[in-house]
Amino acid sequence: MFSALKKLVGTEPGQLGNKNIPAGLQSMNQSLQRRFAKGVQYNMKIIIRGDRNTGKSALWHRLQGKKFLEEYIPTQEIQVSSIHWNYKSKKIAFTFGQPLL
Repeated sequence: MFSALKKLVGTEPGQLGNKNIPAGLQSMNQSLQRRFAKGVQYNMKIIIRGDRNTGKSALWHRLQGKKFLEEYIPTQEIQVSSIHWNYKSKKIAFTFGQPLL
């Protein structure tokens, strides 16, 4: 997962494999790499806001893992939910200041 970064940065602090990398950038130690490889836990609050009949509640239900409902049922109240996601990124892009093409 971090092999591309290791090739660019090197294995020792200060050992740079690419001249475009900013000064002061160091390689990530092994214990931190293993920790990030297992995924990262995030705690965030999301507000979904918009006009009537635009799919806010449908999006909210899908984020909770519920099925999409075809019928329109207007929501009259504020909805609050705690959602636990087990998300592990499979692909990471490091650009080092270069735009993604």
